Amino acid sequence: MDFDLTEEQKMLKDSAKKLMDREIRPYLAQFPAGQQMSFDDIRAILKKLIPLGYLGNTIPEEEGGAGLDPLTYHLIMEELDPDIFGLTMITGGAAKSISVMGSEEQKKKYMPPLLNAETIGCAGITEPNIGSFTGGIQTRAVADGDEFVINGSKMWITNGAFADVCVLLASVDPSMGAKGLGRFIVEKKTSPWEARPIMTMGDDGRIPAVGQLTFEDCRIPKENAMGIPGQGLKEQLVEFQMARCMVATGSLIFARRAIEEAVKYAKERTQFGRPIGQFQLIQDKIADMQALYDASRLLTHRALVEVSKGKRCAKETSMAKFFATEACVKVTSMAIQIHGAYGLSTEYPVERLFRGARMMTIPDGTTEIQKLIVAREILGMQAFV
Repeated sequence: MDFDLTEEQKMLKDSAKKLMDREIRPYLAQFPAGQQMSFDDIRAILKKLIPLGYLGNTIPEEEGGAGLDPLTYHLIMEELDPDIFGLTMITGGAAKSISVMGSEEQKKKYMPPLLNAETIGCAGITEPNIGSFTGGIQTRAVADGDEFVINGSKMWITNGAFADVCVLLASVDPSMGAKGLGRFIVEKKTSPWEARPIMTMGDDGRIPAVGQLTFEDCRIPKENAMGIPGQGLKEQLVEFQMARCMVATGSLIFARRAIEEAVKYAKERTQFGRPIGQFQLIQDKIADMQALYDASRLLTHRALVEVSKGKRCAKETSMAKFFATEACVKVTSMAIQIHGAYGLSTEYPVERLFRGARMMTIPDGTTEIQKLIVAREILGMQAFV
């Protein structure tokens, strides 16, 4: 395996880092923690990301995307400020879903505004009573003449509090179970739904991370059905492979920041007349943190290479997701320990990094579900129906 980046990858990664330092972090700093940003402010952030291909991700250039391969996309996503990681990933992901499964008419109508940050996307999958068992989706899409009528609720939806477009997974025939699921494009302007933000442990109040969507007799035209009828779950599971890699990528952001903060503190903080970085137990933690980060990054890179081949790679992507997210919790926890009491203070960033890291073990399949997928691929035995 060649671990060296190409010149193009190095250039993109360097440009992404400079963009964060020059424009994104100063822009975010204008908004105090606890003060929710307006939707126009949120769109303004996304617009700043367009030139580097953040929203266009792996979408082909002929469709208006950036045409990046999965690994290169990961490399620029690594440089994102953690406060806008989910916002960026899901908006680009909604456009990617339409690119892969949408009709030519759907692509022409919905992709340009998503790629230009005129609209913000979300993916409506998880429900109040349905988490890991995606095949049990209860939201209904009932055919009625030239329309579908949607009723149901979606929970823990990234961007859900302010999204304009939702790529929705719903049941068209409950009697068929998982085979009766389909995907639909729902545009809030023409097919309104109710949205409310849900505050979570990783939020600082500026950009609501997740929300609940409620659909009551929400009507969409039949041409907004996406993909192959009855194949909604299968299509969604394929997309989960890339999504799990991206959640692992988000964890790497938190872990790297935690290592940087811990190293800085260990060099500056003195006890017993010398920097605490000279103490053996501090060095032990620093070594463990870096090893966990590097191992997570290598697993994630391997998974992304497999995804880029266009084949099924459930084992590799689930392994990257559960290892990277759990490792990130350990790394950020050790960063707090190195800081001592200061690590618990909101005046230092490590407590926030820990909260953000803990959040990453849940989305796109919990650690427990990822381990069952990995073991299933190894054993050939299913632990759940």
